[in-house]
Amino acid sequence: MSESQVVGYELWDTASQNLLYDFDSEREAFEAVRELVTLNGASCTDALALTKISADGRMSTVAMGDSLAALVGEGGQASRHLLA
Repeated sequence: MSESQVVGYELWDTASQNLLYDFDSEREAFEAVRELVTLNGASCTDALALTKISADGRMSTVAMGDSLAALVGEGGQASRHLLA
C-alpha cells in the first residue's frame, strides 16, 4: 500500500492540545523546532509533537518529546531513519 502525499506539517503542544504552528514543508518544520531547541534547550520539546498531514487528510506523528529533539539534533540535520 503506498503512502499518500504529505501536504503539510503541524507542531502541537500536547499538554494544552493546541496547534502551535503549521508548515508547508518538512524543512520549515524542522527549522522551527531546531530554533526552539536552540533558544530554549532540548527539554522544550517535552510537550511538543510534530505531525504530518496527508493529502487524504490523515494525520500521523513524526516525532514527539525527546525523539523530536533528537530528530532535529546535533549538526542541524534531521535523522531520516526516524521518519520511516
